[in-house]
Amino acid sequence: MPSSLDALRTQILNAEPVLKKLDVEMEKIQFDPRVPASVDAASEKVESLIDELLAGFKNNPVLAPLADELKSQYLEGVQEQVTAAMEELC
Repeated sequence: MPSSLDALRTQILNAEPVLKKLDVEMEKIQFDPRVPASVDAASEKVESLIDELLAGFKNNPVLAPLADELKSQYLEGVQEQVTAAMEELC
């Protein structure tokens, strides 16, 4: 009978290729941080990619919070680029 630690280890190993794919897909997202419509489209793409690729994590008590945290981090990254672009204009 597998232990809960074994089950967790298996879940993490199964998540690794999904997380790598997510990283690759996120790197492909390009937008102009000075154009609100472009920022909105990038933010929507971030959310939809995470929702799509990490859908299998939704009911997982360990990995579901990771999906939420990744979404927050990637969206913060978009906003940081917007902030940096606005600072350059000033």
